Amino acid sequence: MRGWTRALTGAALSAAVSLGALTQAGAAQADETAEPPTPKIIGGQPADQPYPFVGSLQYERDGNPDHHGCGAALVDERWMVTAAHCVVTEGEGSDPYKLRDPDIFHVRLGSNDRTAGGTVVKLDDIVVHPDYVYYTDHEEGRDIALLKLDSPVDVEPVRLERRIPRPGTEVRQVGWGYTSNDDTDDPANLPEELQQLDTTLLSPSDRRCQVDENGDGSWGVRKGDVCTDNPDGVRGPCYGDSGSPLLRRVYGEWRVVGVNSRGVGAECGALPDVYTSIGAHDRWITRVVR
Repeated sequence: MRGWTRALTGAALSAAVSLGALTQAGAAQADETAEPPTPKIIGGQPADQPYPFVGSLQYERDGNPDHHGCGAALVDERWMVTAAHCVVTEGEGSDPYKLRDPDIFHVRLGSNDRTAGGTVVKLDDIVVHPDYVYYTDHEEGRDIALLKLDSPVDVEPVRLERRIPRPGTEVRQVGWGYTSNDDTDDPANLPEELQQLDTTLLSPSDRRCQVDENGDGSWGVRKGDVCTDNPDGVRGPCYGDSGSPLLRRVYGEWRVVGVNSRGVGAECGALPDVYTSIGAHDRWITRVVR
């Protein structure tokens, strides 16, 4: 069974490719018939404050030039962090993945509304973690990538959480993903306003973080990941929240703890979610950005 993230993520780009929307595109996200993830958080609420460093990674789909694919977070004036599966598709032969063409993407940031306001900027380059491998039927971690913007932006970057917080730490999920499991087949149902949901970190040893309700660990937590609780057993990220930052408030400022990778189970909010840890990949991020 697939984690909820990969299933929809793969599907859209494929559709766009088949329509000729991606003239120089790399490939699609999850399957060859995929598209970048669609957007909001199940059981969340509209953002109660500005998050200018949070961006919507967009591309053209079905005539919409600004289709939301994934979230991302600005960590330097020209660099954003997101999930690797948002910018690659399945590789050919022994290739670990096929990188999508940066030219098909743009990012809107500086606005909680993914359709208006803020700043829109194109990508100059995409750097995927060297140990990442794209699989269509499971995940092995290192699901992280850096997006180089084609020009600096006048937005304050978010600070990196350079340590892995302990289980029980309070965190905030944000994103433009779907807000209902009933709406995930139609991009028209994606929210325009950024959503947020408060939760806590779980221990990686928690069985709920490792396997789904059938005991399948294909999409469970891996080394270098952190796991978040699903409040009330029904709340959490969904399609389109991939790549969005997991935030922690430290001394009055936000820090990014991780980027959304996948759900342990197939239904949004039914089980905990897995984020690629920023602290576990801090040195790699610093080498690339600097």
